[in-house]
Amino acid sequence: MKSGKTPVSAGVIFFVLIFTRIWSCTHDPLIENIPEICFERDVLPVFLNNCAIADCHNGTGESDLILTGYLDISHAVEPGKPYSSEIYKSIISRSGEDRMPPDMPLSLENRTRIRIWIEQGAALTVCPDTTGQNSGFNNPLACFSRDILPVLNSRCASTGCHDAITHEEDYIFSSYTSTLEAVTPGNPAESKLYEVIKYKTGEEKMPPLGSPQLTTAEIDSIAAWIRYGALDQNCGEVCDTLNPITFSATIWPVIQSSCTGCHSGAAPNGGILLTNYNNVATVASSGTLINSLKGTGITRMPPGLPFSDCRIRQFAIWIQNGHLNN
Repeated sequence: MKSGKTPVSAGVIFFVLIFTRIWSCTHDPLIENIPEICFERDVLPVFLNNCAIADCHNGTGESDLILTGYLDISHAVEPGKPYSSEIYKSIISRSGEDRMPPDMPLSLENRTRIRIWIEQGAALTVCPDTTGQNSGFNNPLACFSRDILPVLNSRCASTGCHDAITHEEDYIFSSYTSTLEAVTPGNPAESKLYEVIKYKTGEEKMPPLGSPQLTTAEIDSIAAWIRYGALDQNCGEVCDTLNPITFSATIWPVIQSSCTGCHSGAAPNGGILLTNYNNVATVASSGTLINSLKGTGITRMPPGLPFSDCRIRQFAIWIQNGHLNN
């Protein structure tokens, strides 16, 4: 079924979230004024990535509820009435036994997508492809906590190098304040940090030869951060559990920036190598990877910079879907 209505965008979703929060105090939102949520593009991926995974609602598990396509999903939906629909009641339940998914609730954005889709009639709508359009927040500047610190923590502040205990050459790269000791705000060329990762060779190059090197994109991010003042900013995490979670586009870049610095070389931390897909797949299949991401205290990884719930959910989705090399 083709819909002639305007497809919903991330900007509209943001508006909807604010709109619903404001109106939910005293009124019901005016659904007829909200652009149509499209099933195939906006709703189905939420179920495929979070519910219809191995041994859950994909037809291979114990549950009789299958959520892999419109016909199956529509059996658990009462059009126009989200609070009477089995699916919606499950995703907003506060009870761990009744809630779906049981381990991590859907994000507010995804719960809102499903609720509005049901309120609009739960139709099988297909919207135009918006590939290539800007559908999310885009900040041209590198932010310290999101873009810089994870790289420094993994590649530079690893045990025996520039961590708080060893502080090789009196440099520590595990916090914003200590990192500034090697930075001249506004001038990358005059910053010791940028100099050793960009221009130095041989024994003076950092990270040392034989260790995982920074990518061009990571070096450029550090340069941009310094150039614009080396501020202590947090621009929010870029984390999406709506679109397909793949090893190459989602999991591996995070492993590279946050894990390989400590889990590489002849003596990796904990004896665990994370330098290629096979290494990562091994700890994923054994349960070690997800358990360390969800751990507490010194057992939680990465040390000092634990992943957000959204990031952990990405790893969980990838693992539950077979931890493929995709």
